[in-house]
Amino acid sequence: MKRIKEYKKLFKVEGAIDLKELKTTYRGLVKEWHPDKFLEEDKKNEAGEISQKIIDGYHFLVSICLLYTSDAADDLLCVD
Repeated sequence: MKRIKEYKKLFKVEGAIDLKELKTTYRGLVKEWHPDKFLEEDKKNEAGEISQKIIDGYHFLVSICLLYTSDAADDLLCVD
């Protein structure tokens, strides 16, 4: 549950996860934090770590939603 909250915070999601909104936010964050956008090596490394966290978070939240969408009790977690 801690990872879910952490990743929801990263994607600025409050309440249920809307997969369409999540994908839009994901694409924006990946563009913003892509390591090739930065010239300084320190910034590139930082951006690489952040973008990896964004990618991991996106895949984690999508897999959670796809895993639990069949349960009526988990409608609070994910929205199609």
